[in-house]
Amino acid sequence: MSKLRFSSLILIFSFMASPIMPEAIRLIDTATAEEDRKKKPKTRRSQVLSKGAFNQITSAQEALAEGNHEVAMSILLNMMQSDRYKPYEKGVAQQTYAYVWADKGDYSRALVEFERALNLGVLPEQVQLDLTYNLAQLSIAEDKPKQALRYLNRWFSQVEDPSASAYGLKAQIYLIMDNLKQAEINVSKAISMSDSPKEAWYRILLSVYLQQERYKEALPVLELAVDRFPGKKAFWQQLSAVYQELGNEKKAFAAQQAMHSQDMLKTSKELVRIAQLYLYNDFPFKAALILDKGLKDGSIKKTSKNWELLATAWMHSREWEKSRSPLLKAASKAEDGKLYAQLGQAYIQDEDWKNAEKYLIMAVDKGKLEKRESNTYLVLGITQARLGKFEKAIKTFRKAGDFDDTAKDAFKWIRSLERQLAEKAREEKEKQKTG
Repeated sequence: MSKLRFSSLILIFSFMASPIMPEAIRLIDTATAEEDRKKKPKTRRSQVLSKGAFNQITSAQEALAEGNHEVAMSILLNMMQSDRYKPYEKGVAQQTYAYVWADKGDYSRALVEFERALNLGVLPEQVQLDLTYNLAQLSIAEDKPKQALRYLNRWFSQVEDPSASAYGLKAQIYLIMDNLKQAEINVSKAISMSDSPKEAWYRILLSVYLQQERYKEALPVLELAVDRFPGKKAFWQQLSAVYQELGNEKKAFAAQQAMHSQDMLKTSKELVRIAQLYLYNDFPFKAALILDKGLKDGSIKKTSKNWELLATAWMHSREWEKSRSPLLKAASKAEDGKLYAQLGQAYIQDEDWKNAEKYLIMAVDKGKLEKRESNTYLVLGITQARLGKFEKAIKTFRKAGDFDDTAKDAFKWIRSLERQLAEKAREEKEKQKTG
């Protein structure tokens, strides 16, 4: 399996494992819970609530609004335990008591108290219906999907026209229960009913498709999702991964570029990956800029591999001088001499033979060059020959001659240098005679 394909699969399954946060568990979202409190109808005096009950409920709600949970709970408990109040009044107190527990963030206890309010059977029909729906939501938050489904099915049986959100909630429950068929049916219904489908519904549908490896069906959903929710990184990640799975590398790369242009890539791993993609797609200069910036500001880890990648990007951009510093840093951290050999080659490009020799010697001294050992000796010999160090070069070429792949060239150089040394010796001898 290719590295790109492997990365694509990681993205797909990490998305599937990530939590989906639809309206089903909105009670555990602080901001949404606050909005729900604002939307709750204020208690009004009516023919049902007595003046005393009305005042007590109002006092409890005011305490709740101020975050004074203990005061609110004390008022409500006194009402529920007193013989002064009618069953309906106690039911309202019990319902409000459950809201206090939810506001405290104890959803397990809130679930129990809401169930008690519902089981009293004294609240108005619409209130009981709303409680049933909320119990389904809370059951999901408490990781009780079977119980959630029972409550929601009861709710469905009592309403004529269930909303799109209700179908989305049911789809969420089925997804948790690994019933992918029903999850797909219900979330598709939710999406079809709405002019502005929620992000969570697309995520549920995509989870179904991706778990079943239905990439062709997932693709149009993802293309629509990034259009409707352009700022959502997960959709762009999935789009790139699915394009990759379907063999469209150019569009996969384009999706990654879109994330980078929107400043969505933050981690060292993400920034290195986009740089690798730019390099792979023949944009080495762009890759170098990303890596250079990241290594300088600390957003990319200063590892030997990352320094090497930057050096490679600069070299592919034919920026030989800029490649030297990161290559030296990478070489100093490496366990072998391969990068020192590469650094020597970089200096050769600028015909800086002195530094080329320095780093090529460091390469052979550090060792572990493996297949590069023969060529490193050959290039070092050539460098020493360029510096006029013929005798050192001959010794180096003899080492290169020990390898089958470089022996022929090494001995050519040896013969050439030996002739030049012999000619030089004759010239010196002639000078001595004439002198």
